[in-house]
Amino acid sequence: MHGMLQLFNIRCYFFLLFFTGLSLFYSLRLEAGENAREVPQPIQEMFQSNLVYPQEEDEIQFTFFPSFRQGDSAKRARTLLEIEYGITDAFQLIFEWDGLLYKEPDNGPTVSGPGNLELGAQYSWMALGDGNTHFSLGTLVEIPTGPVDNGLTEGSLEWSQFAILARDFPQWNQSQLFVEFGFNWVDRVRTPSGGASPTAHDLFWNVGGFFPIGPWRGTLEINGRNNQWDGGENDDVFLTPGVIYKLSREWEIGVAVPVGLTPSSDSYRIVGYLMWEFELDEL
Repeated sequence: MHGMLQLFNIRCYFFLLFFTGLSLFYSLRLEAGENAREVPQPIQEMFQSNLVYPQEEDEIQFTFFPSFRQGDSAKRARTLLEIEYGITDAFQLIFEWDGLLYKEPDNGPTVSGPGNLELGAQYSWMALGDGNTHFSLGTLVEIPTGPVDNGLTEGSLEWSQFAILARDFPQWNQSQLFVEFGFNWVDRVRTPSGGASPTAHDLFWNVGGFFPIGPWRGTLEINGRNNQWDGGENDDVFLTPGVIYKLSREWEIGVAVPVGLTPSSDSYRIVGYLMWEFELDEL
């Protein structure tokens, strides 16, 4: 059984490598240069998925994602802060900090403290083919800077790679459908004093879309993450309806309520969203 699992893991690695290489090769061959035309961006972020939209050159975006999670054995809260900076109109750098973490176990003391840091980058090919198809590749490295002994973080170094394919529908209020697929490599580099269970790599996927109605954007996502193929215990799937209100070109605000669909998923989550973006030459 263990040998079969290892063989399956190897096949997953090769499938991911093949998928990423094939997608990159295909996107580069499509008849469109980098940002061949300006692409409308009805929203900047989803709640539990990445979007293809890059920051423009010298543009900065601050995003605040406060969230609450109700699990089987504990309540958790997080104040995620994300900063994106456009190096070019297609390539951006990403910085994320979990901010303040809060955990209230059903049996045990409440704990809180700072979370981990993430650094990454994303490159996007916009307006491919007929101008309504977009593709993006990205990577994020999570650095375990948060406390591990109190169970707030797991002390793991994580490296995520993801690919996003999106399709716009201008005839339907510039709505969009997208699919995201990624792999997360996990290695424990800090072990709690009381010991910890073995780490497991995971695969994640997101399918979703949004529909603009005036200044409102209705969003819907299906989010999945699984590490059981590598000996882990989680097979999480969420249905994530949300709504975003576009206050102006620079500001957006919204909320979503992901609902867990599998036994290992949180029962539900509440995710807030506040975004501000600006160009450096506007300061």
